[in-house]
Amino acid sequence: MKTYLLYFSLLFFAFYSSESYSQYYGNGRGNQNSMQNDIPSPSKKKEKVDYATSVVANLHKELNLDGLQQAAIKSIINDHKNSLEEIQNMDIPYPEKKGKMEVVNDKISSEILKLLSASQSEKFLKMKEDLDKKALTR
Repeated sequence: MKTYLLYFSLLFFAFYSSESYSQYYGNGRGNQNSMQNDIPSPSKKKEKVDYATSVVANLHKELNLDGLQQAAIKSIINDHKNSLEEIQNMDIPYPEKKGKMEVVNDKISSEILKLLSASQSEKFLKMKEDLDKKALTR
């Protein structure tokens, strides 16, 4: 009887430990470190960046804008932001959307050019040309 109890307890612990092992590490399929998948990883929170602020920061870096130019350009972009969003949300084919967006972007560019000095205008037009070339290659 003692041997029967001994075998029974050994089998019980053998099955119990394998069941626990499977729950902790998975049942042999997939990732063996499944418990690590249950631990939430620290997520990289993407802060919402204002479009106008990011454009002005980029232009300031490239064109060395003064404070008045930065404020005026940010205002111009914010004035046209709603129309760009409306076009983006329209249910029309992509080529039409692209054409309408180009019209608004041309208006923005022409208003920005009025604020820039001659050397800044030259750099700005070069930047715009480079962006257009990149857009065509996509």
